[in-house]
Formats: sequence, structure tokens, C-alpha cells
Amino acid sequence: MIHFTSTQIETWIGAFFWPFVRVLAMLSAAPVFGMGSVPVLLRVGLAVLVSVAIAPALPAMPPVQFGTVTAWMLLLQQLLVGGAIGLAMTLILSAVQLAGGVVGLQMGMGFATLFDPVQGVQVTSLASFLNMITLLLFLAVNGHLVLLAVIARSFSLLPVAPNLGLVAQTWHTLAQAGTTIFSLGLALSAPVLGVLLIANLGLGVLTKLAPQLNLFAIGFPMFFILGFLALYLVMPVMQNVVQHLVDVGLSLSSQVLQQGGAR
Repeated sequence: MIHFTSTQIETWIGAFFWPFVRVLAMLSAAPVFGMGSVPVLLRVGLAVLVSVAIAPALPAMPPVQFGTVTAWMLLLQQLLVGGAIGLAMTLILSAVQLAGGVVGLQMGMGFATLFDPVQGVQVTSLASFLNMITLLLFLAVNGHLVLLAVIARSFSLLPVAPNLGLVAQTWHTLAQAGTTIFSLGLALSAPVLGVLLIANLGLGVLTKLAPQLNLFAIGFPMFFILGFLALYLVMPVMQNVVQHLVDVGLSLSSQVLQQGGAR
């Protein structure tokens, strides 16, 4: 008769459970996968499939007894590691939504707000449109496959072990990456903002020369037309922009993992 000890059973379960927790945390915070419109059951099912696929190629998991303090700490560690990987990519891609919000306000579209299903907040219609375009291009350049490759590689850089985890420097790196949202967002919106700035200057000169002109009747449609024309000219390079953002997010994710595994 075959007998199994509780330690053996917990080791077999842990070989799948710990990767599942990390993958699920990454999917919950990552672009596209973490959208509020994505059903939770679908996200959990995808995490199960990914965990089953990568589990045989992962390093051996530690023999931790479930229900102990060590197991709870290990569970929290996997949630933080997976969440940090997904959050790194989400932070970088948020720069496009910031650029859309800034451009929308300058075009006079601040009053046109929509509920963004991705972020779960009210944003300008232009920001929501650019965000959806970014997510589609993110899938087109295989950004989702890049994330899955990163989460699989994370088990080599930061193995599942009670004495390993993210350090304070890791969260400082993520906080600093949040500041890059503003710099990247302003850089992305610079071409359109430059056109609108020139239009503002020209309209100001025209108003001085002909004070009887109705500023709102001329300026409002002019900003609309020039803003959309500038966006139309910028759209062909959006794929290159998203590819660059994915590369920046991948670099940030690798930096986070290397800092956590450097101890």
C-alpha cells in the first residue's frame, strides 16, 4: 500500500500553488489582464493555465507547511512580487493616458468625460480613446507575451524562498518610475501641444488686431481641427511609441527583480 506523508503532499501542492499566486497577482495588476471588465474567473483560469505550463521548468519550491506563519509570509511575498511586475508595466503605459488628458484639456475637451473601464475612473474622451489604442497596440507588439516571459523568468531571479523578497529599494524604484509618467506623457503630447500653442499665439495676435472678432466662435473649432489634425499625423508612429514603452516597462520589471534577488 502506498503511503504519503503530509510533507510530501504539501510539497507537491506548493510546486503549483506558489507560482499560481505570483502569476495571479501579476495578471491582476498588468495591463489588459487587470481591466475591470475582465471577469475574475477568466483571470484565475488563465493564471491556472500559465502556472501549470511553467511549473515543470521552475526551480524546486521550498517545503513549507501550510497554515504556519512562514506560509503566510511566503504568500504575501508572492503577491507583492507578482503585483510589482504587473504594476511596473501599467505605470509606464499610463503615460499615454496622461498625454491624452493633457491634449484633451488644451483642445477644450475637458467637459467631454467618459468612464474608463480600464482604470475605473472618469477621464476625458480623448484620453480614454488613446488608452484603448495603446492597449490594442500592446497586444499587437506581443506585450502580453513579454509579461508572461518576465513572470516565468522571475522565479530564477527571485526564487520562492522565505528569506527572499522585495526590499525597500524596490518600492523606491517603482515610486521613481511613477515620476516618469509625467515626463513621458509630456514628451508624447509635445507635438500636439506645440501646434496648439502656436494656434493660441496666433489667435491672441488676431484678437489684438481685430478686437471685434468672437474669440470663442473662432478659437474653439480651430483648436478642435488643429488638435485632431496633429493627432492624425502622430498616429502612424504610435506603434513605435508603444513598443518603446513596453521596452521601458520590461527594463523596469527586470530592475525590480534584480534588486529583490540581490540580497
